[in-house]
Amino acid sequence: MKTKLILCLALILSVWRFSSAAGTNTPASQPYDFASPRLLTGALYATGSIRKEILYTFRRTATRSGSAVSVQRQFFATNGSLAAVENIVYESGRLVSLQMQEFQAQISGAVQIAPDPKNPAAQKLIVSFGRGLTPPKGAVQNLPPDTVIDDSLYPLMLEHWDELMRGDAVKFRFVSLEWKRTFEFRFLKTAEAGQGGRTVEQIKMEPVSLLVAGFIKPLVFTVEKDGAHRVLSYTGRTTPRIRKGKAWKYLDAETVFDWQQEEFSQP
Repeated sequence: MKTKLILCLALILSVWRFSSAAGTNTPASQPYDFASPRLLTGALYATGSIRKEILYTFRRTATRSGSAVSVQRQFFATNGSLAAVENIVYESGRLVSLQMQEFQAQISGAVQIAPDPKNPAAQKLIVSFGRGLTPPKGAVQNLPPDTVIDDSLYPLMLEHWDELMRGDAVKFRFVSLEWKRTFEFRFLKTAEAGQGGRTVEQIKMEPVSLLVAGFIKPLVFTVEKDGAHRVLSYTGRTTPRIRKGKAWKYLDAETVFDWQQEEFSQP
């Protein structure tokens, strides 16, 4: 199952707020500014390489135009070529659309949130995926509550931070482009440790269904306990795919974010 069960991934990448009412994609009363940070970079390391073997590098940029924020998430091969890109649009703190293209594997997908023509107070989810770099027409389905994509995973984590610190499980729906549907996942706090002179929390993201758990391993996020609760790294499924023999396979890697940038500003 694809879709960068990343971080914020990717993973997952800055400090924002997000919540969803039943059947809607409604922003919180004070939604986080998706345009911050303006720039965030990182590196994807081969699992078990002790951060010595870089597979891809990552770059997230965000720009504002009025109440709209455009986010671009780029993944670069070690030779500098663009391996994959995600273009995301938020309006007033609410997800509007996502378009993903993987240039190496020659696949693409899209997500769109649109009003329900029969009930303007509710919204519909449209997901598409296919071969080629132009996503096909997607199927319309109901939008479940607390539905997120990779770029909005972290806001949901923050929204329920106190619950996670108490040891509670937080359930949500994650959009899978390749399966053209959502799957139920949950966040769980699994450990607390010291790292680089600070205390960090390990938050696990795992499928609720045992069937789904059979083919997707949990993701593990390392997050600052204090301050802005920045995601420092995460291990698990991510974009883009990696070549194995003649085929492009799913990639499980360790994604490490670089917060030592002038462009980063505390919220």
